[in-house]
This record gives sequence, C-alpha cells and structure tokens, in this order.
Amino acid sequence: MRARVLLLALALTLTQAPGVDANKINKSSNPAIGPTGGYVYRYVANKQQRKDINNKWQPKDSRKEGSFDSIRVSAYKSINSLSADPNFSNIKLEYLVRPGYPKQIEQVVRLQVEKVASRFSPLLSRFETAKIIMITEKDKNWVRSDLPKIVSTEFFGGSIEILDWYNTKERFFSRGGTGGGIAYYITDKGFAFYISHTSSLATLETFWPEVPPHEFTHALQGFLTNGFTDRYPNGHPESNWNGHFVEGSANTLGMALGFETLGWYSDEMDKLLKQEIQRSTALPKMNNLQDSVALIKAIEERNSENTSQFVYSAGQFVWEYFIGKYGVEKYVELLRNMPKANNFNENLKAIIGKDKQAFYQEAGTYLLKNWKRISK
Repeated sequence: MRARVLLLALALTLTQAPGVDANKINKSSNPAIGPTGGYVYRYVANKQQRKDINNKWQPKDSRKEGSFDSIRVSAYKSINSLSADPNFSNIKLEYLVRPGYPKQIEQVVRLQVEKVASRFSPLLSRFETAKIIMITEKDKNWVRSDLPKIVSTEFFGGSIEILDWYNTKERFFSRGGTGGGIAYYITDKGFAFYISHTSSLATLETFWPEVPPHEFTHALQGFLTNGFTDRYPNGHPESNWNGHFVEGSANTLGMALGFETLGWYSDEMDKLLKQEIQRSTALPKMNNLQDSVALIKAIEERNSENTSQFVYSAGQFVWEYFIGKYGVEKYVELLRNMPKANNFNENLKAIIGKDKQAFYQEAGTYLLKNWKRISK
C-alpha cells in the first residue's frame, strides 16, 4: 500500500526574533520589529518595502553582493532568474476567499501567488490548476461542512485546529501572529490547493511574505512529480522524499521569491535558523562536519523529537547550497526525474552525478559554517 506524503507548511507560527547584525548592514537602516518579533513589510505599487527603526519605509537595501556568501548570492540570483510568464499561461488560479479574510492580506497573497505562478508556469509541460482558499477563525463551521466538498479532510485534517487560536489578537500573536498555510497536489483530482489561514484580526504589520511562495512551491513540487505518493515514509532509504527536501527546499524558494532584495532574503534566512537555535530545548551538537551531516540525516525524517524543528530552518541551508552550487534548473530536474528514480539517492546521482553521502558532505560544510556564524 502506497503511503501518502502529506505536505503541510503549517502556520509557520514562529515568534520571529531579531537576527540582523547591525554592523553588517552598512548604510541600510536597521529593520523595525513588529508586535510579534518579525520584520515589517508592505507593498506600494506592487513593490515590497521594509520598515526601519525610524519608522521609514525602505524600498531597497544598500548592502553589496560582496557582503554575502557567494553560495547565497548564487542561489538567490538563480531562483530569481527563472523566466516569467506574466499570464501564467500553464496555470489556472481559482480563488475562494471567505468573507472574514482581511482584505489587505488577501491583496498581498494574490500578488505573491501570481508572481510565483508566473515564474513556475514556464516550467510546466501541461496545463495545471491551483485552488487558493483563504479562511479565518470565523470559518470553522464552513471548514467542517463545505471545505471537504472541495478538498478531502485527509489532506488537511487536524491542521485547521489552529483556527481556534485566532479568535483574539493575544492568542493569534501567541502562535506567531503571521498565519500560515497548507498545500498539496491531489493526483487523482489533478489539481493543487493552497489553504491560506489567518486571523480575521490580522494586518500587514505581522504578515510574513515567505508563506505564499513557500506554499506555492509545494504546488510546483506536485505539478512536476504528478503528486507526492510514495511507497515509503519520508526519510526511508528507498523513499524519493525526505523532510528537508520537501520543506527545506520550499523554504529556500519561498525566501528567495518572498523577499525582493538579496539583503532582506539573507536577513530572513539567518533569523529563522537563529531563532530555532535559541529556542531549542535539545540543541543538536554542531562542532564539526560529522555533526552537521548527522543533523541533515536526522531531518530526513520529520518526526524526530529533537530535530524536527530544524527541517525548515536548517533544511533551507541544505537547499540554498544545492541551488547556489548547481542552479535552480537542477532542482527542477530532480523533481521531474522523481517518477523515474527509485529513491532520493538514485535521483541525486542521476541529476548531479553525486550520491547522497557526497552531497551531504558538501551541504554539511555550508550548514556548519553558517550555523557557527549565526550562533555567535
């Protein structure tokens, strides 16, 4: 019996701690911190701006490419070099927005989904459909009665229980204050869905621009592999999927497509890992390359009590390295080749000529270097 690999980028309910080193910002103003600890963004004429500590909105970042690791620069450029199809000719977007969903956030989610769809459309060899469903805590009854008519409960299940935390601003903030999402590709129905959930009280002050592109990357994963079915659970030696491949790579693409300057992308990448290191109650050893490779192997599975929180935050560095070293085209090839490959190891060898052990040594070196830098 084939086990279904359920892709849930849930809530991303992260209390986002400051992660920018002010000494490295040069002429850029330090970013303002919002009420839940995240940086604050808005969009003017469809362009992203970030608030600084003087409450001024900055449309750009003055740091030069030389301020960042060459792998980081290469990954960011590679992802953002994907050709754009402004009409997203190969993707049909169907929106279902519930009445209580905040209009400000709806506008930005639409903007981001369509931006990402324009980048992903040229990668597809056939026409695909994505259903974008936006809900709040006011929709709990609708979720129980009507949502299953569109998306079976097996694909979202108890994940929507987080809506219970959205009924007051205090409870919403206690779960990160950003809202989140769930995305999956339903093979037998032939469409992807992205359920965007947030509080009806939410504003752009706490919105995190990483979420929509992260979730739509799951749609791309499903489009290119024709679904997520696998005979084995994530991380099994014979599985094509593992935790850091599913969620870490979605985070890398989500960060690169979610933040419109290299500097802001870099800040958000570092901040996410920094906060996970700081709040971990069972911090894994990270003294040498062996430790780093061991962590990458541990986050192949997504149910490890001590390391599962690093699937996103450390996993994104693994795939930043992959894309920075080999290019986003190779990432796309990995997905396209998956139906032909017997497992993840075989797929890697087919696409980059290196097995999992060799790749983990490379990516582990990069992860270790950044872990030590961020931990200072």
